[in-house]
This record gives sequence, C-alpha cells and structure tokens, in this order.
Amino acid sequence: MQLLSRLLVALAFTAGCADVPDLDDPENGTGEGIDFDQENPDAPLDDGKSDIPRYTIPTDLPRLVAPEIIVSLDGLTVHLFDRTTGFQAVYPAGVGTKNSAGRSITPTGHFATGSNSADSWWYVPRRTVPDYFGGFPFLRLTAQNRDGANTYGLHGPITETLIRGYVSHGCVRMAADDIIRLFWMVKPHTHVPVTIQREVERDAAGAKVDVGTRPRLWAPGQAITYGASVGPRR
Repeated sequence: MQLLSRLLVALAFTAGCADVPDLDDPENGTGEGIDFDQENPDAPLDDGKSDIPRYTIPTDLPRLVAPEIIVSLDGLTVHLFDRTTGFQAVYPAGVGTKNSAGRSITPTGHFATGSNSADSWWYVPRRTVPDYFGGFPFLRLTAQNRDGANTYGLHGPITETLIRGYVSHGCVRMAADDIIRLFWMVKPHTHVPVTIQREVERDAAGAKVDVGTRPRLWAPGQAITYGASVGPRR
C-alpha cells in the first residue's frame, strides 16, 4: 500500500506541479497554517536538544537594503528582490492545498515579516518543534487565521525534498537551501513587505516571473502592479 501511495504521488508530479499533498506528509491540521502555533503560543520553536543536523549559514549572501517578497499561488513561486541593489531570486514553492473551489487555501493579501528580527517567534533560525520542520529556518508572516493568530510563514520542505505544488496546510514551503538563503538575507530587516497573490506574477515589462527567469524589476518608488486578487499595496 505504501508503494502504491508513493507511485500515485510520483505520477502526479511527472505531469507537472502537484495538485495533491504528499501522502507521506507528516504535517496535519485544520488547513489554516500551523495549528501548533495557535495552541502553543509560548512554546520554544527550537528545543535545543534535537539531533537534527545543523545547517551552515551561507557566507556569500548579498547585503540587501530594502527587500520585498511576492508569492504567486498560480505560479508556485517566491520572488525575493531588492529594487535598491538590483538583487533578485525566484524560488519554487509549495503552497496550500486546493479547496472545493479549486483555489489554494494559502491566504492572499499584503503582509509583512515581524517588527523585531531578534524575536525568535517571528524569525526562527532553526525550527525543530514540531520535528517535521527539520531544523530549517521559519519566517513568520503577519497573515492571520480566522481566529486572528499568526499561523502562517515561509519554511522548509517538510517532506524530504520540496514538492512544488499545492501541498501545504496554508504556509509556503521552500527547498532547504532556498529558505536558508532567503531567511538570512531577510533577517537583518523588519516589516519586510510580503505579498501573496493568486495570479502569476508579472514583472515591470509584463513578462511572467518564474524560476530560471531574470525579471525586470520595478524602479525604486514605482508602484508595483500586483494581481487583481490583492490590488495595490497601501
């Protein structure tokens, strides 16, 4: 039965991006982000005792001045960019599963990272609780569930490798190396703008933003044209 489950998942991925969660996915819950965080708001997210291997912080990261992030649910991308320095990177993403209407359960809107980069609830360098986070960074967002709890974030793959598709309980999953690099580029900053939109992201020239592309950045101070699902950032 387990072999059959793995084969079904593999077949889904060979057709493109996954529309179903990995049947061996250890995460479970209500589909509104991380239930554990709402139920245990004061719990340490790194128990300091886990035997999960520790990663090495990259030493070749550029120093960003004004980072911004756009997540596209239809495009399955995370776009980190800095219009001041010209840096950018587009990463593959695993986002929330699709509901009965065929839309990802990941919330859309204009959000941000936390107000204090030293706050280990918002900026978690190594998350081991629950253990399926694998010791990778966790970057919490101001997005809220229906109870007003901040249960959403950008984090590692949960499964052994990233599944680029509609697989999570609302958070944005990234490959291990990608979340490590993004986290440590963003961590020196607070209130980093993070927009999650349903539509495929378009760059300043109107071209599709995707992994492997070099999007044309909007000029510093220029209003970005976001998807209709979120509208302008105010």
